[in-house]
Amino acid sequence: MKHLEIEYKILIDKETYELIINTYREKISEDYIQINYYLFHPEFNKRKYSFRIRQKNNHYELTLKTPAKLGINENTIDIDESIKNRIFNHQKVSNQIFDFLAKEQIDYRELECGYYLMTHRIDIPFQYGLLSLDENKYNGIIDYELEFEVNDPKKGYEEFLTIIHQFNLNYKENCLSKTNRFKKALKKHR
Repeated sequence: MKHLEIEYKILIDKETYELIINTYREKISEDYIQINYYLFHPEFNKRKYSFRIRQKNNHYELTLKTPAKLGINENTIDIDESIKNRIFNHQKVSNQIFDFLAKEQIDYRELECGYYLMTHRIDIPFQYGLLSLDENKYNGIIDYELEFEVNDPKKGYEEFLTIIHQFNLNYKENCLSKTNRFKKALKKHR
């Protein structure tokens, strides 16, 4: 499934995270744990690609994110655990994402695998977007993130600002992505 991802996101502290949850408790649509397994390759940094396997309720998705003029192109397909294991074991996999990577001359055998980030996510729907509150755990770090994914950039942005201002939060630009925060923490531990 191809999807254009447009989101606004900021890091918040634990107290603000809990305050927002308590404020919107009645509107919560989902509350779940997901694990992002990150796949790295030297070409991904150069091309600004992000590649992951997400596990949620024993369901797996493979996602490749690539830059777009506005937002990020997100290509996601469902996979099963055996495909996940084949990827981790550097075995050939054929699907639309791996076929695309092969055309881009990105060798699956050079993927660096096995790194993960666990997220406790709470989703709250709004008129112009989906508010996700994330508690992320990776490399001994816990951080809290507020994401607002929108379909309409203008109306969604206005609604995002309305939401965060009531909690005395400011927005200048998106915080580092989970992938980039993870990479930064990984470099410190190497």
